[in-house]
This record gives sequence, structure tokens and C-alpha cells, in this order.
Amino acid sequence: MEMNLQIPADYIDLKKEVETCLALAKQQGFDCHAVEITQSESQVITIGIDKPLSLAILDSASMDCIDDSNIDWLLDYNHSTHLSLSAAATLLAQQSKRIVLGLGHDNSFYDIWLHPLAIDHNEKRATVFSTLGDNYQQTRHSAWLITLLALEFPIEDALVLSRAAMNVSRETWVKARPFFPTPVIECTDLNIHVGWSTNDRCVAFPKLTKPSLGLYPVVDSVEWIERLLELGIKTVQLRIKDPHCEDLEQQIERSIRLGEQYQAQVFINDYWQLAIKHRAFGVHLGQEDIECSNLTELSEAGICLGLSTHGYYELLRISQVNPSYIALGHIFPTTTKDMPSKPQGLTRLKLYQQLIDTMPYQTRSEQEQNEALTVGFPTVAIGGIDQSTAPLVWQCGVSSLAVVRAITLSANPRSVIDEFGEIMNVSRETTTADLLEDVC
Repeated sequence: MEMNLQIPADYIDLKKEVETCLALAKQQGFDCHAVEITQSESQVITIGIDKPLSLAILDSASMDCIDDSNIDWLLDYNHSTHLSLSAAATLLAQQSKRIVLGLGHDNSFYDIWLHPLAIDHNEKRATVFSTLGDNYQQTRHSAWLITLLALEFPIEDALVLSRAAMNVSRETWVKARPFFPTPVIECTDLNIHVGWSTNDRCVAFPKLTKPSLGLYPVVDSVEWIERLLELGIKTVQLRIKDPHCEDLEQQIERSIRLGEQYQAQVFINDYWQLAIKHRAFGVHLGQEDIECSNLTELSEAGICLGLSTHGYYELLRISQVNPSYIALGHIFPTTTKDMPSKPQGLTRLKLYQQLIDTMPYQTRSEQEQNEALTVGFPTVAIGGIDQSTAPLVWQCGVSSLAVVRAITLSANPRSVIDEFGEIMNVSRETTTADLLEDVC
């Protein structure tokens, strides 16, 4: 789809930086041919055609000439030192379009904004980082942010990635965890409080080996659980969407016992209290489900935890609770679940995987005993994956492929399982060592 990017005529340096960013994005595999840069006579930058996104840059030179009544985002670089966090929160409550960028506080820096899709329209989000970056320039940061929005990244991912880009050279697409900011999950001054109950304790969950996940069917009944375990599947998820299902608890308990019988890893989607009650091997939670869960109880029960993510921001956010694995999706369009996010595609999937391959992966006991770091969470790719797309997904470096309809709609599930087995036995090049070498 064609993407028109209009940049004010007097932003010559910004236009050049955007062109550099687009060229680098193209090298990663993004389709940048559709992005056409044109000149705007106003001070507003617009991105898109049918329903263009509009934004303006607010700094000391432009404070008096910006009309923010018709813009979506106001990039505010004007409060680097003299605004407190609580004052920033008040400012955003009054001016919801504003994004406060690079705010200094207690030897750290913050990017702060309002979550555009939140039910609570005053839900603030923020990232924190220790330095503005060795290669920081305001124009370069703005260019990355604009480029990423033109590539249809959501605002939270564009903010995370543009900030990380300030820590690497112009010729580098940032991929390693040490360069990225950290999403704020608790901050009284900003009134940011996640729903996860950890009782101020550091939680972590049992570790899984990457090969142990294998092919990962997601099914909606205990009958399918039993059928797949009989066929040799070693990881499976029970996802019953209807919480009012009459035999919900019986299906969950039976699935857990079947997992024990077949020495398999059975994950229960969403119903974490019942999973604890019946001593499940694992629980899988979506982003919304995390807010209603109690991670301390799950951690203390020794239950493995898988968490869904849909981009850079969510990856960095939930990695702070040290899950057993991270699910990446949805990769392709899917009809099995209503999704608020757009399909991620293969290019983003590969980049997410490269970031995850540099993330510390530790249990709580390893943290407490200061044991040597291991890196790289196990990952599960999910969403629209079938035999035709699986080879390309597998080459992105994920640990596991989650499938739904590819198996449940097949007349011969055993044959489908064998096909996926052949796909996942293909060797792949590892990039973890190269990524870590870049950090050193």
C-alpha cells in the first residue's frame, strides 16, 4: 500500500535523515518502495493517504508557531531537565497529544506518552534509559520515529526503537538488548501501575529448553489434547474461549492429568487459578490476561509461564517478569482470534527474535544466587502458520511453531504433524553470537 510522507520544506536535515533510515530499513527487508516523501508547506508532518497521521515537532525554535488542534502527536523535546515526572504526568493529562521526550530525572531519562488504545484515556506509558545515547541528535531521533511510523509500527514500538537507535551508528539497525530502553511498569510519580500482583518481589518462572517446545498445537477441547498426545505431541495448549463452558474445570483437570500421563507439557490458556488448583505444568497468558493475574502465586506454584507479545514494547515490558517462553504474533492474518494489532510479518519476526536472543534468561533462584547469565528466551511463533508458510517462519530463528487450524481442520493430523516435523528439522544459522559480539 502506498504511503505518502509529507515533511515541512524547511526541515531539510530531517528529510535527509529519514531517507537514511528508510534505506537501512530496506536492508532489513521492509518494503520501503511504497513510501513517497513529498514537501509540506506547513509545520506539520503527515504520514499516510486515506487517514493520514499528523505530528509536529515542538522544540525551542518552534514553540510559538505550532497549532496542535489538528495533529495526532506533538513531539515535545523542550523539557529535558526542568520538568518533574509528576509535572509531566499532569501535562499529559491536560494535553493528551503530547509526547514528552528525553525528560531527565534522577540520573535517568524518560519518554512519556498516553496509550492511544487504552480504555482509560489517561493511561500513561513510559520508557526509561540511562543516557540519551552516544549518537544522539534530536533530528536523527525524530527521523527514526517518523520512519517507523511510516513503516506502520505502533507508536509505542516506534518510540522504543527510535530511542534504541541513538545508541548505534547510522549504518546499524539496533538489535541487542543493552541498547534498548526499559518500559516503566511501576512509577508513582507517573501513576503507572500494572495489574500484575508481585507483592514487590522479583518473580521468575521455570526455564524451558528451546528444543523441548517443538510443534505447539493450540486446541479448544480435552478431546483434542488426548488425540494429539497419543500422536506424540509433547507441547500443547488448551484454549477454551468460553469461560461459562459447563465442564470447563473438568476439561482443564483432565488435560493436566493427560499431560502427566504422556509426560508432555500441557499449557492452560488464561484460567490460571484453575491451573494452580490442579497443578498444571504451564499457563499461557495474553497481554490483557496478565493484568488480571497474580504472577507471585503462579511463580510460587512453580508453573511455567508463556506470554503473548505483539511488538518491541510488549517484548521489553513482559521480559521483566522472566517468563518461561515468549510468544510472538500474530505473524499472518488469522481467523481464530480477534486481534487489535496488525500481522507482524516475517521481517519483524526475525528482528524480534534477534532482540530476544540477547535478553537475559534466568530463574528466580539463579537471580538470587547471582549465577552466570544465559541469554535468549525460548520463543513461539503463532498466527496463520501452515505448511506453506512454516519454512519461512522457522528460518527466522524461533524455537517453536504454534498451529491451530493447520491441524484441527486436517483430515489426517498425523500427516500434518509429520510435515511440520520435517520442516523443523531443517538446520538454521544462528545469529546470537554475532549479536552479542556487537555489544562487546
